[in-house]
Amino acid sequence: MLSKMYSDQNNAATIQVSMNFKINFLLVFLFLFTVSSCGDDDTDVPGIPLGNNCTLPTGSLKWNFDGSSYCANTSLFADHAIIMTINGITQTGVTITLELDDITPGTYTMNEDTNSLLFTDQLAMAWQSTNTNPGTLIITANDTVNNILQATFDVTVRNPLSQSKSISQGQIKVFYTE
Repeated sequence: MLSKMYSDQNNAATIQVSMNFKINFLLVFLFLFTVSSCGDDDTDVPGIPLGNNCTLPTGSLKWNFDGSSYCANTSLFADHAIIMTINGITQTGVTITLELDDITPGTYTMNEDTNSLLFTDQLAMAWQSTNTNPGTLIITANDTVNNILQATFDVTVRNPLSQSKSISQGQIKVFYTE
């Protein structure tokens, strides 16, 4: 009976040491994971990643709007059918869509009718390029062998409440399908 009690106490102590080891190991792992996750997030505006966080497998799309920098860091696609459609979505739900009538390298006007842009902000307010205050689209390169388009853009957009704001320093480097 005494040996059974000793064995039960020894097993309980082993179980206790094993549990303490597992808990300590888990705490150390969580601490190291947390510490390694900290650091420079490469952000200029809180919550809006810039730099390498803006590049997706299909390319990158960046722009400034109302004093903030944005990039398509959740989704980015481009398709060239009759016109080139480029759509990007940020992690905060902001969307931008460009419909480009010509993708030959050169400088073009952006307005409501040609080379149009539609932007939806975080409040789901739609902003569109206009004919009254056109912008500029510069196609800097179009690699038709690898289907990669590069461009810059600056345009004034207007919402349904007739408020106008600028989208500036737009940069596109995107792989497109046909």
